[in-house]
Amino acid sequence: MSLDRLQKELQEIAEAIMSVTDLDVTILDSSLKRIAGTGKYYEKIGKHAPKNSVFEKCIKTGKQYVITEPRTGSECAMCSGKNSCREEAEVCYPIESGRAVEGVIGMIAFTPEQKKAFIQNQRHYMNFVSRMSKLISSSIKEQLLHQELRYKSTELRTIIDSVDEGIIAIDDNRKILCINNWACKVFNIKNEDVVGKNLDKILPKNSVTKVLTTNDEIKDQEEVLKTNGKTYRFLLSVKPIIFNKKKAGAVATFKDFDKLHRSIFKISENPETLTFENILGSSPAFTAVKEQAKLIANQDVTVLLLGESGTGKELFARAIHYESPRKNEIFLPINCGAIPDSLIESELFGYEKGTFTGANPKGKPGKFERANGGTVFLDEIGDLPLHMQVKLLRVLQEREIYRVGGVDPVKIDVRIIAATNKDLWSMVQKGEFREDLFYRLNVVPIHIPPLRERPEDILELAEIFFYRYSKIHCKHLKGVSSEARELLINHSFPGNVRELENIIEYGVLFEKEDFLSSETILKKIDVKQGSDKAIIKGGLKEMVACYERKVIEDLMNQYGCDTKAKQKIAEKLGISPATLYRKLKESYLLD
Repeated sequence: MSLDRLQKELQEIAEAIMSVTDLDVTILDSSLKRIAGTGKYYEKIGKHAPKNSVFEKCIKTGKQYVITEPRTGSECAMCSGKNSCREEAEVCYPIESGRAVEGVIGMIAFTPEQKKAFIQNQRHYMNFVSRMSKLISSSIKEQLLHQELRYKSTELRTIIDSVDEGIIAIDDNRKILCINNWACKVFNIKNEDVVGKNLDKILPKNSVTKVLTTNDEIKDQEEVLKTNGKTYRFLLSVKPIIFNKKKAGAVATFKDFDKLHRSIFKISENPETLTFENILGSSPAFTAVKEQAKLIANQDVTVLLLGESGTGKELFARAIHYESPRKNEIFLPINCGAIPDSLIESELFGYEKGTFTGANPKGKPGKFERANGGTVFLDEIGDLPLHMQVKLLRVLQEREIYRVGGVDPVKIDVRIIAATNKDLWSMVQKGEFREDLFYRLNVVPIHIPPLRERPEDILELAEIFFYRYSKIHCKHLKGVSSEARELLINHSFPGNVRELENIIEYGVLFEKEDFLSSETILKKIDVKQGSDKAIIKGGLKEMVACYERKVIEDLMNQYGCDTKAKQKIAEKLGISPATLYRKLKESYLLD
């Protein structure tokens, strides 16, 4: 280390040596720079000694030198400053730290009287300068120790401040010894204001200080702390500090409960990132809906997705999430119709410890807490029980939930996307759905059209599914036959895209010819919507005719039988009105 850091102390030592020996003193570091000095050498502090001097030899060899005949002795032969040297005698003694020579201390006589006393007391002076050298070496070691301690302290501080959790250390009197930046930030306190203070005054009713009396280690215990008017929820771990077999304090770590659960849930969910480009379908009607959804994805508003089963409502919900500012957080789908009424509140909002017999004794966070910061997708919202609709309304209004058995509200920050295939307004009028909740959910309604209203997408999707499942099932089919295409384009698809995908996969699996045929497809298609299967006899021509009749009947039931309705039906089927009239006559649907 550099002796510059000890300059003040070395100067005091040099002056003390001079007062005892009446000899001038100079102390140099390993670079030959004079750090301290008396008499003639005081003015040379900061300057370097001559090259090849006895000082340099002392540093290089680590040996002591005694010179009684300066300038003429062999030790001074190569010294660059010997011609200007005025010394009469001197002793040089190395200053060592471990095996390294950190510098040299010199005692010099400038007058014949000093030289005489020097020679007479040489042994005494050598012992004295040796002790002074060891004193300086001890100071160097002490300084190095302090430097190492400062480094370790800085290193330790950097480590505890880099940890993404709170750390607080207390002594056996409950006084705070150390607190990291994370804890200071979360509890809104300053390090200098709390170190030395009693922890109970900073965090009332905490479990940390209990370790000092029970000596029991705490591991990942859920803890609710109140300070500065705020409530915090953590996973708390506390370990006692034992020194000489006695309790000397404790170290506590605080993990953000909500953040930890979100991270765990996010890892376990591991969903595929999905954008609007991944949603198949390019018809004008479907493209318009995708553009509408994409437009509001970046706006943190509640969305209500409306559409029949199989239209892809969850795909839209995921795409909205992954193109929103919350895309790096959790997307959590919840099927409101799949959770039993008796469990739905605890599933959504969680429960406190001791609430249920046989349940997790530590309590459990609900799905809303797990999704905090992200998006909750409430599928089949129309099936949510009325008593839960009130609680969901509070979530939307207050942005907080209460765990089952809990008394303190838990703040949450989630975006809600709901979906249903039911007519919610009709349910409101019947008293089956809360009107206030309806308006809270219906901020941005998005209607996803059924597949039958976008026939342009049918063949496009069929081709995609055909090649996808041909590859998956290692089937070497050449394509979809024209008859099968006509059959698909005329089917009403009550199950929408999901039904189309199932039909194509079934066809790929069971087709024995080169092309996917209408005969194979007809084995899967429900000609009558519902559970009744059409009983079709005869060949392909009769089967297709029967199917066409059913499609036309469905459309007439939907649009009516007048001229204007028939024109619309013809447009939907992609045929001319004349062709429609011909088919109506052939099917005995027109007198």
